[in-house]
Amino acid sequence: MSVASTVFLGTPTEKSSEGFADIYLFDVSRVYKGDLASVTSVGTLADGNGCGTSYVLGTERLMFVSAPYDVDAEHEGYGCEPYTGTDFDVQAAVESVYGAGYAPRAGGVPSVGVSVDRSTVIGGTVAVALLAALGWFGWKRRGAQ
Repeated sequence: MSVASTVFLGTPTEKSSEGFADIYLFDVSRVYKGDLASVTSVGTLADGNGCGTSYVLGTERLMFVSAPYDVDAEHEGYGCEPYTGTDFDVQAAVESVYGAGYAPRAGGVPSVGVSVDRSTVIGGTVAVALLAALGWFGWKRRGAQ
């Protein structure tokens, strides 16, 4: 708990992938540590690389996150956590340290679901320019008749 910069209870609602990172959009229901909006993004290295992890969309979970280092998101989540080997109640431990938590402030990241890489933008621009040129030549040809 002390290592995480932010601790919250939230539900992942969207996922996008950018290279080696997965970015999740979370609806935040309770904040225990840190200042957090009702919607936030959490990035993690994809496929478990370098302590990366994954989250099940629609499943609420207690999150321990830090400032982003390897991802383009508001927070970074990790899968390398200490193993207790027991049925340890983590949320009860968090509440014993930070209390019952509080509601997040309004606002946050609107969406992480739209992500476009550079080659897509360049290809789309070239296609539009080509169509415009073909249309112009067609118009000029029609006008010459």
